[in-house]
Amino acid sequence: MKISKINLMLIAFVMLFGVVVSCKDDDKNNPDDPNSYRLENEAAIDKASIAKKQEISVNRPENYESFVKKIQQFSNKLSVEIGMKGTDNTAVSPLSVFMALSLATECADSDTRQELLDVVGITYQELSENISYLCQSCNRILDHDPERNPNNVIKSVNSIWIKDGYQVKDECINILTSKYFSDVLGMNFSETDVNKLITSYIKNETKGFLAPNLDINSETVFVLLNVVYLKEVWDYFGEDLSFTKEKYDFINYDKSTTSTKLLMGDYCMGKAVVTEKFRRARVYTNSSFSITFYVPNDGYTLDDIFTEETFAYKAKKIYSDDKYEYHTRCLFPEYKASYDADIKSFLQDLGIKKIFTSGCDFSKLTDEKVFCGKVKHVTKLEVSKSGIEGAAVTAFEMDATSAGPGQLEVVYEDFVVDRSFIYVLSDSEGVPVFTGVVKSIK
Repeated sequence: MKISKINLMLIAFVMLFGVVVSCKDDDKNNPDDPNSYRLENEAAIDKASIAKKQEISVNRPENYESFVKKIQQFSNKLSVEIGMKGTDNTAVSPLSVFMALSLATECADSDTRQELLDVVGITYQELSENISYLCQSCNRILDHDPERNPNNVIKSVNSIWIKDGYQVKDECINILTSKYFSDVLGMNFSETDVNKLITSYIKNETKGFLAPNLDINSETVFVLLNVVYLKEVWDYFGEDLSFTKEKYDFINYDKSTTSTKLLMGDYCMGKAVVTEKFRRARVYTNSSFSITFYVPNDGYTLDDIFTEETFAYKAKKIYSDDKYEYHTRCLFPEYKASYDADIKSFLQDLGIKKIFTSGCDFSKLTDEKVFCGKVKHVTKLEVSKSGIEGAAVTAFEMDATSAGPGQLEVVYEDFVVDRSFIYVLSDSEGVPVFTGVVKSIK
C-alpha cells in the first residue's frame, strides 16, 4: 500500500478513557442535552477515510483468562515503576500502555518484536488469539437495557492515519484492520493540519471530554491511533452514591488531614483482606467494574506497600465461618487523579530497549528504518458520587533511523478508606484499566 520516503515518526497508539458513546450518536446536535456534543471537522475526517474497520463477532478464547492474568502481571510491574513518581495523585492506564505495545508488536519483527513480547509476558500466538476479543470486550454498552442508557460504555476505536505517498505493507495493515478493528485514513500531511484533525477526532469520540494536542511534526508519516472511553455508574438505576452523615479525618500522604464525608458503596459478600502492612477491599459498579483499594495499616505508608507483592498478594476470600456470614461496605472519598509524562525511561527500565534504538525492526509495517524517540502517557480520572469517568493517552513517537442467608447470623462491616491509598480499576474480567495512588483529597 503506497501512502514517502521521508523521515519517519510514528505515534503508535493513543488510548482514551472518556465519558460518553461514539461521535455518531443521534443526540450530537441537541443543545439542550448535556451529553450531546457537536462534531468538529467531521467532513474532513470522513473525506480522509480509505477503509472502514471490519465488524465481526469474536468468541471468547479458551485461554483468555490466562491472557488477562498476564496483562495483570504486566500492570503490576508498570504500576510500581511509575506509580509513586511525583507529588500528586496519579492515574496510569496499564490497558492503554499494553494496547500501545501490542500495536507496536504487530508492526515489529525479529528481536524487536520478541523483546516487546517478553516484557509484556506473552507469546505472539497468545496475542494473536486474544487481541480481537480484548478489543471487542472494550466495545460494549454498560447497561442491562441499552435503549435506556446507551451513554454508559467502554469502547475502543482504532484508526491508522497514513501520509499520502508513504509505503506501508498491506499484510500488516490487513491484520490491524481485521484483528484490531482499525479504520484506515489517508491525507496530505503537508497541506492538512493533522494535529487539528486528530485532536478533533479524539474530541469527537469523547464528546469534548479530552482534546489533547499530540504535537505531530512535519516529518510524521503515519499515526496509529486508538480511542477508548469509559463511562460507568454505580447501580442499575444510575443513582448517585450517598455520603456518610459524619465526616472522617482523611490522612494525606504529607501527614496533614482533610475532614470529609465519604461515599458509601454497596455491601459485598465477604470480609476485607487484612495483612500486616495493608488492608484491601473493593467496590463494584453497575456492570461489575471494580475499584480495589489498598490502604496502609497504622505504622506503614504508601511507599511501604507499593510493591508488586502487594498487587499480586493472594488471599482466600472469607465469606462465612461457623457462626457468621460477612458483608463488607467500602467507605471512600471522591477523588481525582492524573498523569502527564514521557514514560520512555520507565519502559526501558522494564526491559524494552530495541524499539528506542536505530536498530529497531518495524519491517512488518514498513521497510523504512525507524526508532522510537518518545512515549507520551497522559491520563485523567475522576471518581465521584455519580460514577467513574476517565481518559488516558499513550503515544509512541517513532523517528527515522459458601452457606446461604438465614442459616448464619449476618455481620455487616465497613472498610474505611481514611488515608492515602492505592487503587486498581478493572473491568468485569479483571483487565486493569487504571491504577495509581491518591496522596491527598480536597
